[in-house]
Amino acid sequence: MSGFARRAAGRRPIRVALVNNMPDSAFVDTEEQFRRMVVAGSDGVGAQLELYTITEIPRPDKLRSVIRERYQGLEDLWRNPPDALIVTGTEPARAELRDEPCWPYLTRLLEWAASSVPTTLLSCLAAHASILLFDGIERVPRSVKCSGVFTGLVGNTFDPLASGLRDAVPIPHSRVNDVPEAAMLEAGYRIVIGTGPSRAGWAIATRQQGDSLFVLCQGHPEYATLSLLQEYRRDVRRFLFGDGAVPYPRVPEGYLCAEAVRRLEAFAWQAQSSHSEPDELWDGFPFDETAVTIKNTWAPMSATLYANWLGLARTTLPIAA
Repeated sequence: MSGFARRAAGRRPIRVALVNNMPDSAFVDTEEQFRRMVVAGSDGVGAQLELYTITEIPRPDKLRSVIRERYQGLEDLWRNPPDALIVTGTEPARAELRDEPCWPYLTRLLEWAASSVPTTLLSCLAAHASILLFDGIERVPRSVKCSGVFTGLVGNTFDPLASGLRDAVPIPHSRVNDVPEAAMLEAGYRIVIGTGPSRAGWAIATRQQGDSLFVLCQGHPEYATLSLLQEYRRDVRRFLFGDGAVPYPRVPEGYLCAEAVRRLEAFAWQAQSSHSEPDELWDGFPFDETAVTIKNTWAPMSATLYANWLGLARTTLPIAA
């Protein structure tokens, strides 16, 4: 049992709230990804995950049924602040963050979290939204989507969030925008996992925001083994069925073995040069053959990171009488 777990003895299980903002196709998978991280980081001393979403965002009937069964709205969250909060991002739909459909709900949530929750973990677009809201720093579009597993450099191994991490760690990235690391440092953020030789950008940063310790994830430590492959397949499908309206995606870097890369590049050549119908091409996408070759290199780092984060949250819990 870790030091955090020993110090948690006598405390009640930690309450972790997840606000799931992901698009319809990734909504349930995202819930499972963060549930797995909370379980991995709970270190056997107990954590319960509570599910919330912005109920005002339109959803298809099937997903609305899932939400009615398992999720609560933000009004329920206001009435019952958790010990720790996770806010997911969502796939960018607008050039300007302030124009995203979730922006007004997200900003109210972030302002509330800063005064009501001991610690808040923000993923991807939610992290960028927080930086824009509190610091006025705009995200910067990348010329090419950043997708893959990249080596990040731990800024300070004595940082409580970095406890137990190696100096260099693998971490998934998947995004089309960045907030530059220099701008983060100038604004007073602490970089927990920064960019490495790949220049993928910082992965994890943190700063006290009001009464809450905000942990911002530009990387995706929560990703499952096949998450990047599933996103790549989605982007390939958009190319095929969008009549070339979107560019053909690059194969995720640092994620696949050489044979898997060759297989996907062969399909890419065929998809971009063939005059076959999209349906016919799509049937040949080598998902299963690629999936069996993928090894998850980042799971140990992710479990340690979440254990450290939840450990910090546990220190705020009262000792049972």
